[in-house]
Amino acid sequence: MNYSKNEIYPNYSQPKFIHSVLFELNSWIGRNIFKKKGRFIPTKEPFLIDIGVGSNYTDGWTHIDFYRNRVRKFWKTRTKERYPEVETDLRFPLNCQDNIADGIYSGHTLEHLYPNHAYNLLNEIFRILKPGCWLRINVPDLKRAVDFYNGEVEIPDYKYKAEAIGNLTQNWGHHSVWDAELLAKALEMQGFINIWKVEFGKEGTDTRLIKEEEVRKNETLVLEAQKPMR
Repeated sequence: MNYSKNEIYPNYSQPKFIHSVLFELNSWIGRNIFKKKGRFIPTKEPFLIDIGVGSNYTDGWTHIDFYRNRVRKFWKTRTKERYPEVETDLRFPLNCQDNIADGIYSGHTLEHLYPNHAYNLLNEIFRILKPGCWLRINVPDLKRAVDFYNGEVEIPDYKYKAEAIGNLTQNWGHHSVWDAELLAKALEMQGFINIWKVEFGKEGTDTRLIKEEEVRKNETLVLEAQKPMR
């Protein structure tokens, strides 16, 4: 965590207007000019999908993330930087058929969406999962941040208690907050069953989906949910 000069509050600044404009422009270009980047069909068996991959790539998976900056990508074509197989804006429907995924993982992605877009994404995840298959999803845990503030748990990343709340609600482009109760209800509303909290990096019904990044362990809530057999 980087601090300001007086070392009282973390040094993260207000988002700049130009960044929001460039984000929306990149989304528009991707959705209207690079449409093929957002289309995907099963190409592997099993067909496992990581939604909002960031840098958490796993061999054999299909990775989905936001459209890459085309200029930056052009100049970095000779580097070893990896890009997702599917580029899309998760605020919009996924461009694929129903019932195609054998398992889906999504780590620290949902909180970057406003609630209406988050619910829409969960509905899309439900749509593309095969009946009987599992979603493993994790988000920053609001309850853990509150417990830290109340002195009930330790999170060594923070110097002051208010930091945990501020980082969760105001940093990293977060637009929604989640705890186990709210996320479980959101999953239930989409039709998921067998929803429960599981241990970070260890516990899970479909062990293929366990791919949490260790650096996020101190603040992460992990739930799994199953699409019912019809």
